[in-house]
Amino acid sequence: MAMRSDAFANVSRIVEAARKVFAGSGDGSESLNHIAKVAGVGVATLYRHFPNRQALAHAVYDRIYTTEVEPLITEFARADVPREALLDVAERLCAIIVREKALVASLGNLTEETTALLARSTESIAPILWQAQDAGNIRADIGPDDIPHLLAMVAAGLSVPTLDDGLRRRYLGLLLDALNPARATTLPSQ
Repeated sequence: MAMRSDAFANVSRIVEAARKVFAGSGDGSESLNHIAKVAGVGVATLYRHFPNRQALAHAVYDRIYTTEVEPLITEFARADVPREALLDVAERLCAIIVREKALVASLGNLTEETTALLARSTESIAPILWQAQDAGNIRADIGPDDIPHLLAMVAAGLSVPTLDDGLRRRYLGLLLDALNPARATTLPSQ
């Protein structure tokens, strides 16, 4: 069932207000009442659409993913150099996680949330993965469903604020090299 236009507008205002509040608070301590006030809606309207802080944080993270990561995945599907495109996706995820500290604190399980968002793009990732495998650039035992898990774990693990962008790219490159078949050992079965 489609959402009424006024409800859709309220949800959009709430998500945008939450994004601004999370970005400005730094620690995620702002109340949902404050977010409702910034959005220009009643607190009951906010709770009707988002029963708790985690649900609201998920909606904000989804919006950020849709606007900042999905376009890179589309580029990844068209890339001549899939490793570099995959590296760009991982770097963008790391940058978002470092930048959005308060949002991340409100999400719950960052790796699980990131994996779920990335899994939406499995269909786009699959053809380029298979092409890279056919060329011998990515291990044959990696499947399209592995990529969201790998990227989410890598991004969460390397989103340490003390790493500068150069070191983060270096470590991402090292981890992504593990996908190369040259010295691979057989993976355990799932």
